[in-house]
Amino acid sequence: MYFLFANPHKPETIVVARHLAEWLIGQNEQVMLDAWLHELVGLGQSGDLSLLTQDTRAIISLGGDGTLLRVLPTAALHQIPVLGVNMGRVGFLLETNNAGLQTALTRIQAQDYTLEQRMMLRCQVNGGASQLFMNDVVLCRGANPSSIVVDAYVDEELVYATHGDGMIVSTATGSTGYCLSAGGPILHPSLHCMVLLPVCTHKAQQLPIVLQDDVHIRLKTDAVPGRTYQVVLDGQKTFDIQGAAEVTIEKATEKAQFIRFEPQQFFTRLRQKQTEWSVI
Repeated sequence: MYFLFANPHKPETIVVARHLAEWLIGQNEQVMLDAWLHELVGLGQSGDLSLLTQDTRAIISLGGDGTLLRVLPTAALHQIPVLGVNMGRVGFLLETNNAGLQTALTRIQAQDYTLEQRMMLRCQVNGGASQLFMNDVVLCRGANPSSIVVDAYVDEELVYATHGDGMIVSTATGSTGYCLSAGGPILHPSLHCMVLLPVCTHKAQQLPIVLQDDVHIRLKTDAVPGRTYQVVLDGQKTFDIQGAAEVTIEKATEKAQFIRFEPQQFFTRLRQKQTEWSVI
C-alpha cells in the first residue's frame, strides 16, 4: 500500500494526487490518502498517519520540506520509506518533482532505489511523552515580548546560561533550517552530531557548539509570573507552557528513511537554495 500525504495550502497537490492515485490503482496497487485529500480526490481509501503499519510500501509526500517533516515521525516509527515530491521551491529533503513522479513510482515498484538514513532526535517536555523529530527543537519566548533565560546542560554539565530569545538544538539535517537563520553552522547531513545554538543571546561570546551524537542535552527555564514559553519541534508541533519549562533531548534509535534514485548533491542544492533566498 502507498500512502499519499499533501500540503492542503497548495491546491495543485490535489490534481497531482488524483493522477497519482489513478495511476497506482491502475497498477493494482492499494492507495490510502489523508482524509481531507481523499474527500476531494474520491479514490483509494481514506485514512491518516495513525493507521499506517510496516506493510505500507512508501509514503509519498506532496509539498515541500515542511510537509515531509510532518510525516517523518510516523514513518520512522514503522520503518516506512518516504518519497518527497517537490511542489514548490527548492527543498533540501525532496527527491523528485511532478514531472518525474511516474518514473519514480515505476522505479519504486521495481525496487530500483536506495534508502538514505538520517539521524533523528527524541525529546521530553516537562517529563511528558517522548516526542520524535528530525530537524530541531526550540525552547523560546514564544509570544512573550520579554526575553527568556535558558540554562543549557550537556551530560549535566552547564554549558550556557543565556538571556535572549531562546535555544535551538539541531541535527546536521536541521542545520539548514532555523539553525542557519539564527547564525549556526551549515553541516553536511551525513554527520552524526547535534548543534547547540543560543538565539539572539545578550552575551556575544555565546557561540554555537557542535556536539557528538551520544550526549544528553537539557534545556531549563524557571517560571516567571504572567509569562508563557514555547517548545517547537521541526516548526510543526508547538507546546505552550505556563511556568517552568524543562526539555531533555537525545539521539533517537529510529531513523528517517528517504527514497533516493541518484546520489545526493547537497552542496548543489545549498547553492540553489541560497540563490532562491537572495531573490525573495
